[in-house]
Amino acid sequence: MIGDFLGAFGLLETERGILLVGNRRVIGGAPTLVWDLPGGGVEPGETLEEALLREMREETGLLVTVGEFLFVAEGERVRGGRREAVWRSFFFAVQGDVSAVDTSGDPEIEGHRVVPPVRLAEVLAAPYHQGFLAWLASGRNRRHVFDVWMD
Repeated sequence: MIGDFLGAFGLLETERGILLVGNRRVIGGAPTLVWDLPGGGVEPGETLEEALLREMREETGLLVTVGEFLFVAEGERVRGGRREAVWRSFFFAVQGDVSAVDTSGDPEIEGHRVVPPVRLAEVLAAPYHQGFLAWLASGRNRRHVFDVWMD
């Protein structure tokens, strides 16, 4: 991440679990495959909902319905003891047909999977996932979580 980040992410949950997509990220200086909720950066002139609809379509091929606001994760990335950037990511429930996911339209996405909530802590291992896991651990009741990503 270079500079500050504003993002919108969708939680698409079925009876089998939560939809995740695979992305390559540089973590600890090494390219790493990480599993994330679909979503991404808000572009200039976009609302959160517009960005989420666009990102869901790009990353999963799905036309989803955006539901309720769930929480916001705010954080900072620290390198060498200095804050490099901050982020604010807004999470929303979304509805869509997981059986129709097609990740071939986005070359940055390396696949998808549906993970049961009880297994998410094993799969969500990136430093910026701690806020999402804290939200889950709160019984999905917290509306604001804070992360620190230290490299």
